[in-house]
Amino acid sequence: MRRAFTAVAATSLLAGHPAAAQQKPAAEPPAPTVVCAGGTQPHLAASADGRFDVVFLRNGNTELAVSTDHGKTFAAPVTAIDAKGHARGGMQRGPRVAIDRRHTIYVTAPLCFDAEELGKRYPTNDLYLAVSTDGGQTFGAPARINDAPKQAPEALHWLAAAPGGEVFVAWLDRRQRKGPGQDLGYAVVGDRGKKISANTVLQGPVCECCAPGVAIDENANPILVWREGGNRKNRALWIATSADRGVTFTAQKRLNHDDSRVDG
Repeated sequence: MRRAFTAVAATSLLAGHPAAAQQKPAAEPPAPTVVCAGGTQPHLAASADGRFDVVFLRNGNTELAVSTDHGKTFAAPVTAIDAKGHARGGMQRGPRVAIDRRHTIYVTAPLCFDAEELGKRYPTNDLYLAVSTDGGQTFGAPARINDAPKQAPEALHWLAAAPGGEVFVAWLDRRQRKGPGQDLGYAVVGDRGKKISANTVLQGPVCECCAPGVAIDENANPILVWREGGNRKNRALWIATSADRGVTFTAQKRLNHDDSRVDG
């Protein structure tokens, strides 16, 4: 496995466009920029002013590297969450990053800080949040997002930040399950990470190996999307929208009408 990852700027061609024949040949794309050697499970957030924030795992910790020149160069990584070398990723289970217009940086990661759990082969993770208000130079202490501990073991999650600072997080949660399966946990983070709302759980089943998606509409309302779980012939994609900044969600709606041809 390659142990370095890159941020790449790319150009595109207007293939087939009537004016394409009159245009000059496209220039070679720029060489990749090495963000960090030895990092894995990267996730990128970009802002309109050319700032790139890349979060990743390295040496068992959650680290962040920042570029303020459109990804041409990156500062040396800093530790966003010190997991004492125990952070592990894989299969979409790495950290996530989002940034608001005040350049507040929000990093989420599945982690375990329980010494007894860490002694197990597969320790149960919880979902943690760390916030930087100084552009990624330093981070505050991590706070647990799932208010029912040890009920988010799959660690698949996503987050998105609205420009004004509200942060929306969704993850796979099993607190309401007596048997197998996952539901969708959800929380709102406010006041630059100082307030984490009581969790809401949307009834599943949700695919146990598919990360949910979170996006923000033009009114700073969250949109949730996920793949259906369970044993069925046509596992569909579902969406839930909010009109009150994530306090409540409309009825869940199925996105695909044709057969997804996904049954497991």
